[in-house]
Amino acid sequence: MSDENWLITGIEGFVGSHFFPTLRQRGYAVFGTTWKKELADEKNILYLKLSEKEQIEKIVERVRPRYLALIAGFSSMRDSFEKSTECMSINYESTRNFLQAIQKYNLKTKVLIISSAMMYCPSDEILTENSEICNSSPYAESKIKQEELIAEFPEIEIVASRSFNHTGPGQLDNFIVPKLAKGFATDNTIFELGDIDSERDFLDVRDVCNAYRILLEESTNHKIYNVCSSQTFSVRQIISILEKKTGKSANIVINPSFINKNERKKIVGQNTRITCETSWKPEIPFEQTIYDTFLYWKEKINGVN
Repeated sequence: MSDENWLITGIEGFVGSHFFPTLRQRGYAVFGTTWKKELADEKNILYLKLSEKEQIEKIVERVRPRYLALIAGFSSMRDSFEKSTECMSINYESTRNFLQAIQKYNLKTKVLIISSAMMYCPSDEILTENSEICNSSPYAESKIKQEELIAEFPEIEIVASRSFNHTGPGQLDNFIVPKLAKGFATDNTIFELGDIDSERDFLDVRDVCNAYRILLEESTNHKIYNVCSSQTFSVRQIISILEKKTGKSANIVINPSFINKNERKKIVGQNTRITCETSWKPEIPFEQTIYDTFLYWKEKINGVN
């Protein structure tokens, strides 16, 4: 338990909606920001538009956080090609503005930057923190520039998480795991899909939140860590798990137009650095993540939530 202030941006998002209450349940003094004005109470939940430098300064001055987790961001690589200026503003420039505000008020704040595995060059090999990175999209460029801020602000404690795919209860159904889980929950198990054999490294969002907390609390200054499970699953395997857990069968329709020829066949990270240098380890089996996501949708559909 700590009486030092935590500041979490983007508490209305998938990760933020788990991370914010998790910290509060631990008894921490937590403040959050949101771009949704209806969620802000201007006490512990503050309205923030990430493109507004003055708003950032005011919130940093008010909260004076000991720990700052920059969860909010522009997260779509696909959309970044059409909205490159917005992507750079939200991911890179807002991070720089937070760091400058910390400098301005001479605060002892440790900052967590959320980077991305999408900055790695395509490879079927396991990706380590030393693997080659590629400026393959405006999104990847924004994340590369975010990480460069670590060297630009040597006097500030900063740690970066190169986060791989994470999923679980509460994620929107335009992502593959909740899309499939929702289908099984509604007995709508006819799925029109693309490549169902490509493999991705998946991690439960609750394990991700624990990783972010530990990266801030423990000795990780000026380092970069893969946050991942180091194991991969295909869409075919996810469907098989849901069939086994629910006793239902899926009907898969392959739509060739959904298959991107440039899509990476396999993305898997190595989590040796974070598991050796900190107390964090993944705890939730992926099968449990899938089933918990299925239960979330079943309860939501039945009006429990």
